[in-house]
Amino acid sequence: MQLAQHNFALDSGERIATLAVDDIHPDHWERYHFAVEHLLPLGAPLVGADVFCGAGYGTHLLAQKLPCFILGIDGSADAIRQASEHYASMNMLFSQKFFPFALPAAHFDFIVSMESLEHVEDGELFFFMLAKSLKPGGRLVISAPNSDVFDLQKNPYKWHFRHYTPTDMLELGRAAGLESITWAGASCNLITPEGKKVSNNFYSMVESRLRVHHAGGTITHVFEKPMAL
Repeated sequence: MQLAQHNFALDSGERIATLAVDDIHPDHWERYHFAVEHLLPLGAPLVGADVFCGAGYGTHLLAQKLPCFILGIDGSADAIRQASEHYASMNMLFSQKFFPFALPAAHFDFIVSMESLEHVEDGELFFFMLAKSLKPGGRLVISAPNSDVFDLQKNPYKWHFRHYTPTDMLELGRAAGLESITWAGASCNLITPEGKKVSNNFYSMVESRLRVHHAGGTITHVFEKPMAL
């Protein structure tokens, strides 16, 4: 998808643009809380990034829960404007950038990138860029739809280029020199036995929960860059 073809508007249907906490899907909050759980052991102080941060609610949560300075990046100028206006904090900075872009090598203690990989035409390049920008010992928390459950061929979605199996994600991590710490899944779509989505289930507090090694419709992975020898 070319830059000129991409709809960055908050009302495009691609984004969660609400400022009302109760209107944000529970599965989105769950992924960010999962990230906090696996980033706290890194200690303090931390420098992090939330890549594809949207309107900034997740970046805000990370900044509140972690001893860090965090950079939120998104391709939508509207989303970044909303994030900057409503989630201002001394330990956060928001910036608008459309991929492909570069991040400084070996710079971040952590990177979070939720529901991002599927939106990038060259997902492997994007993943490798994130991995390269981690410090040794740094962690990447990244989520994507699971094509074993939510197959893109059976369920065309105009904003997605590719969905990824858990194995696909683990192979991306290995190829980028990262080690898998854990992964967990949630099931927020109702899927027929034939693999067709019939309904969303985003507001279910039960189905939104991440379960370790549960091959749900969305998988969240935690990777770590090994310490330099």
